[in-house]
Amino acid sequence: MEIAATAIDKILTDLASQPDPRWKTLDLDKQRKQIQTELNSSAPKDGMMRVITRMQFQEAPDLGEIDWESELATFEQIEYPQYYLQPFHSVLGGWLSEIAAVGNRVAMEAVLENAHPRKSLGVRDSIAQLFPEDARQILDLGAGNGDDAAAIARRLPSATVTAWEASPLMIVVGRLYHKDLPNLRWQHGLVEKTQLPDNCVDALNMTYLLHECPDEIKQIILAECWRILSPGGLLVVTDSLPGDLYSYRGFFEPYKEQWLKIDPDKLLREAGFINIKAYQFAYSTWTRVGEKPK
Repeated sequence: MEIAATAIDKILTDLASQPDPRWKTLDLDKQRKQIQTELNSSAPKDGMMRVITRMQFQEAPDLGEIDWESELATFEQIEYPQYYLQPFHSVLGGWLSEIAAVGNRVAMEAVLENAHPRKSLGVRDSIAQLFPEDARQILDLGAGNGDDAAAIARRLPSATVTAWEASPLMIVVGRLYHKDLPNLRWQHGLVEKTQLPDNCVDALNMTYLLHECPDEIKQIILAECWRILSPGGLLVVTDSLPGDLYSYRGFFEPYKEQWLKIDPDKLLREAGFINIKAYQFAYSTWTRVGEKPK
């Protein structure tokens, strides 16, 4: 665990650093206190240490040549809601940080190293199999680096797959990862405010998104999914098991207590979806597929 212990020391050191001035809306003093409190909690940190150790050995493309200043200059500023401005996973700046963008894939590969034979990318390929072959417009909400969207785009080359993501840094990395896919598009914006027309997409995907939202935002996101999904269209949702977030204490998760009470079937039913089917592609996750009535 020496590597993990060193990494935790680095997190503590980074709390005193000065982050990029682009994110002036972040309450960084508050974030530092939140991370410090999480790291100082008496809860065991075994899960966190395992992930940090495994991250050192995961394969990922070299991202060292990214010119962040010029890349980010191409994005319009959006007003982020407070629930989003959190130091998720004990990273200062949360999803609005280069560390999160660059480390997202290797972190997920490490988390799912023993949960699926092909780790996180294998889970994403399994999710892609759930989308109907006749779907032409598919939207991946909270797409992160786009690994789900890319898996769907590879499986369905006749479909247009849009990766919708609030963090421009995640999009910069995702474009590099998946630049070979002509049917994969990117959109910068909040998932709860897509401003898309009603009934405009054939299928929707959300993976590891809802557990990072408070309950009231979950409801708003699902209502938006319902609005933009065509009648008969499918919503595919994958996320962590309710208690799984507590296996990784040390990684700050602001809404983990709400997530303990999550009932995936009830969540989709109350949003209006029918014919709900359950899948499990890794022991630490659940997947549900719901249909919007025709």
